[in-house]
Amino acid sequence: MNIRAICSAAALTFASLVAPAQTVQDDATRVHFAWGAEAGSSIDLSAHDMSSFDINAFFGIKYRWINFAGIGVGADIMISNSCRSYPLFALFRTDFSPKPRLLFMDLRGGVVLNYLPGNVSQRAPWFSPGLGINLARSRSFQSYIVAAYTYLGRKDVMEDGGYAHPYPSLNMASIRLGIKF
Repeated sequence: MNIRAICSAAALTFASLVAPAQTVQDDATRVHFAWGAEAGSSIDLSAHDMSSFDINAFFGIKYRWINFAGIGVGADIMISNSCRSYPLFALFRTDFSPKPRLLFMDLRGGVVLNYLPGNVSQRAPWFSPGLGINLARSRSFQSYIVAAYTYLGRKDVMEDGGYAHPYPSLNMASIRLGIKF
């Protein structure tokens, strides 16, 4: 036996004892960073002429049966007036299975920043539970459509002279087309 073979065997044995054990993980068991964007529209069901065009962006994680968990921001631009609303929300999406499914549940909740006529701004609660359908999917992206109910809170505004200008909360039917990476 030559000295080179003995040294090589000793080095390999020492390296295998010192090096940490590596485990092989598949994609379903690793936490992944995820982000996405959506465009959609909301129809005012409370008859206050506040239907809107909506855009959203979000980022967070996906892990096993959690399709997405994270935070997001949106802009709801009212179509027939100058009001704007900016929801800041937590987002949770799941289909309760580690394998891809057609339908999924989409839950959102947070606070909305409302900008109303007359330079009035206010904060109020906002939530939007929905049901989604996966359209196309690959290892790197997922496209989908979500139909949801959206509650957009608003408050009455006190004007000079003690008069309260009513701004009732809005109940909306929303549809969103999105992509997640």
